[in-house]
Amino acid sequence: MQNSDANSDVNSPSQTSSKRLVFCITELDPGGAEKALVRIAVGLKDLGWDVSVVSLRDAGVMAQPLHAAGIPVTALKCGWFGDVRAVYRLTRHLIASPPEILLCFLHQANIVGRIVGRWLKLPRVVSGIRVADSRRWIIWSDRLTRRLVDHYVAVSDAVAELHSRLCGIPSSKISAIPNGVDLPAEPSRRVVLGSPSSFRILYVGRLTAQKSPQTLVEAFCRLSDGVRTATTLDFIGDGPQRSAMTRLIQQRGLSDRVRLLGHRDDVADFLQAADLLVLPSIWEGLPNVVLEAMAHRLPVVASDVDGVRDLIRDKDTGWLVPPGQPDDLAATITQVLQSPQLRAEVAENAFAMVKENFTWDAAIRKYDGLLCRLMKSD
Repeated sequence: MQNSDANSDVNSPSQTSSKRLVFCITELDPGGAEKALVRIAVGLKDLGWDVSVVSLRDAGVMAQPLHAAGIPVTALKCGWFGDVRAVYRLTRHLIASPPEILLCFLHQANIVGRIVGRWLKLPRVVSGIRVADSRRWIIWSDRLTRRLVDHYVAVSDAVAELHSRLCGIPSSKISAIPNGVDLPAEPSRRVVLGSPSSFRILYVGRLTAQKSPQTLVEAFCRLSDGVRTATTLDFIGDGPQRSAMTRLIQQRGLSDRVRLLGHRDDVADFLQAADLLVLPSIWEGLPNVVLEAMAHRLPVVASDVDGVRDLIRDKDTGWLVPPGQPDDLAATITQVLQSPQLRAEVAENAFAMVKENFTWDAAIRKYDGLLCRLMKSD
């Protein structure tokens, strides 16, 4: 994989001032990829890029901070992956003023952007890989269109390596640029070193099969009576599995301990108040919520999957558990909740790692350097 740090000093931002960059993303609902796009787009605009954003579906709430930054957002109002109107509508949108670079996020936008890029003979098409998805149809649609891509940007080294292997992409065509995180203005948190009478577990993410929120509910059921009755579990986020989650919580008799809170604008307050963040995903890219929890000195238990491993060193900056195993997850949660001194030490290690290695300024500079280099290449 290419070292993105080496690209950061290729050109100065002033050299890109007349260059047009269009981001294309599948949707702009709240999510890690969408939030990352907003930060990167705003940051590149501040460095002198002429930035606009296209969503294949609706604009969604993440269009608001883009509008506030003066970045135009266009929603093409297309449907899911098989909606062929997306190719026509994106072509019609771009043809009047073709960008020097089309940078796509998420799989549908990646595939549509590649087809439109070839049709319009755009100078550069870049695909953002937010997660190494091993589903067969994802792999083969990417393989069939990979020759239409000038470069890939993966969210972590692990995702870059796996996606390159699954889709047959030369390592020279893929770079890894991790997300950043905002450090709280007051990063200290109160850690109870005695024996607290209650605990708060937090999940933040979409309610989808990838995130496997049901595994966390099942693990909660397996906590000992004493731990479970002293613990509450909050789910922040929404998605297609909300109805199934509601039924499961009711069936397990957990309605008094487990809450589905939907989308929230005050996630930072929950991160500050919680005792533990749990992310039971089946696969991940570089999960923003783990970075955010670490920045708040909130201990994290997460699935041992690609991307997560780039952030968590087991029992050093968090805890890793096998995905889809509620018994193992319950055992680890119990151990962590009953070890306050260990929680404090691990949380401090994680905060130091994030502060040293993961900032949005660094991520934006790496994108700037990479895009400048791509525009200079033949």
